Amino acid sequence: MQAAANDAPSRGARGLLDDHFESEALAELLGTRDAAALSLARGATWPALAELLARPGKGVRAEMVELCYAIAGEACARAGGRSATPPPPLRPELPQLVELLHAGSLIIDDIEDNALSRRGAPALHRLIGPPRAINAGNFLYFLPLLALEELEPDQAVALAMHRQVARSLLRCHHGQALDLSLRVFEMPRSALRATAELCSSLKTGALLELGCALGALAGRAPPSLQRALLRFGGEMGTTLQMLDDLSGFLNPSRMAKGLEDLLAHRPTWAWALAAEHADDATVAGWQELSRAQAAGQTALLYEKLARRLDAARELPRQRLERALAALSEEAGALPSFAALADAARSLEEAYV
Repeated sequence: MQAAANDAPSRGARGLLDDHFESEALAELLGTRDAAALSLARGATWPALAELLARPGKGVRAEMVELCYAIAGEACARAGGRSATPPPPLRPELPQLVELLHAGSLIIDDIEDNALSRRGAPALHRLIGPPRAINAGNFLYFLPLLALEELEPDQAVALAMHRQVARSLLRCHHGQALDLSLRVFEMPRSALRATAELCSSLKTGALLELGCALGALAGRAPPSLQRALLRFGGEMGTTLQMLDDLSGFLNPSRMAKGLEDLLAHRPTWAWALAAEHADDATVAGWQELSRAQAAGQTALLYEKLARRLDAARELPRQRLERALAALSEEAGALPSFAALADAARSLEEAYV
C-alpha cells in the first residue's frame, strides 16, 4: 500500500473530529471567540462523538480509499512511464472522511432499529437520548463535506468528490428506507433475493463505492479504472452484507445478530438464500412464524432457516472472487491490486 503524505500516521476519524473542535476552527465556524460560548458548543457534541469514534472498528472503508489511491497512482505511472506526473500525495485525513460518514449512519441506524449496543458498548442514543443522537449522527454527515475543501487542492476533483459523497448518501438513505418499510412476511418468495440484493447494494455497497471512488479520484485514475473500482466497491459492499447476514445463522457467536434480524422482519440474505432451497409452502410457513413474532416461534424460525443455509457458505467467497476477477482486467498487473485482493479476502475472517 502506498504511504500517505509524508508517511504521516493517520489519527483516525477521531482526529478529524478533534481538529474541528479546536478553538480556532470552531470559533471561525460559529462566528464567536467567546470562551464560554465555545466551551458550551464543544460540550454539546464533542464528548459523545469522541467516545463513539474511539471504539474499535474494522476501518474497511478507509483502507479502500488508501488501496484505490495506490492502484490509481500505479495506473498513471504505467500509462505515462517515467514522464508521468504523479498524483498529489494522499492526505491521511481523506480516508477517514468515509469512516465519519459511516459512523453517522450507524448512529441513525441504531435509533431507527432501536439497537442496544454498537461496537461493544451501548448505542449512542442509549447514552445521550434519541434527539441528541440524531443531531450527532447528522453532524457526522456534514463534517466531511467541510473537510473536503481543505483536503483536495484541485477544484474539479473536489467537485467530483462532493458529488460522489452526495450520491452515496442518497443511495444509503434509499436503502435504509427500504429496510425500514419492507416486512419479509408481506413479500412474495420470488422477490426476496432481488430485495436483499437491492438493499445491500444501497445500504452497504454505497459507502464502499464511495471509499473506492475517493481513492480513485485522489489518485487521478483514468476514467475506465475509476468505473472499475467503483463497481468493485459496490460488489464488495454487497458481499460484506451477505457475510454479515449469513454469519448470524452460521456462526454461533453471532446468533444474536440473526435473531435481531428475524425480530425486525428484515428481508435479509438469510431469508433470500434459505428460500431458494425450499418450496412456496415451506416459505409461507416461515413467513407466518415471522408474522407471529413470539419468542418461541422466532427461535423455531431461526432453526428452520439455519438448516437451509449451509449450502450458502461459499456464496460470498465466490461473489468476491468474481468481483476481483472483473477488476483484474483493469488493474490486475498493478502491484497494489494484490494488496487490495488480500484485504478484501480477509473480510471473511471477521464473520466466520
